[in-house]
Amino acid sequence: MLKNLIHWRQYLPFALVATLVYCIPVFFFIRDASYTQSWLLFVGNMLFLFSVMGFLFYFNRKRNENAGSTTMMTAGHIVTLMGIVFSLIICTILLSVMIPGLYSPGLAGKVLADAPANTEGGKTHGLVFKVIVNAIVGNAAGGLFA
Repeated sequence: MLKNLIHWRQYLPFALVATLVYCIPVFFFIRDASYTQSWLLFVGNMLFLFSVMGFLFYFNRKRNENAGSTTMMTAGHIVTLMGIVFSLIICTILLSVMIPGLYSPGLAGKVLADAPANTEGGKTHGLVFKVIVNAIVGNAAGGLFA
């Protein structure tokens, strides 16, 4: 049991770093709440990708530059999945704090401005949907690519 805990402790700091570097641009996107600022979400995905790549370089170096492909892929998937879960938690907290009236009836205090007519409707005109889907799909694409 203790041996499995050591492995999780090895992956946890890198997953938290990947989460934090992803959530910095997300914070600015939610603050501005403009569809034209959607590129910030993709910058966050790119930073998440670079964090996972940095972990894989560290992981390979720790194994004397001789880590197997399956081991590296498994380690990358673990860090990616942990990072996605933590990203969802932090993004949910950011959305709850930065959007007044999100859980009350009617429109929220902040909505996605300049959004095309065919985007997701709802209380925030797609702001919550865009952030949550990007946290899952964008980070999965970036992390699994690494």
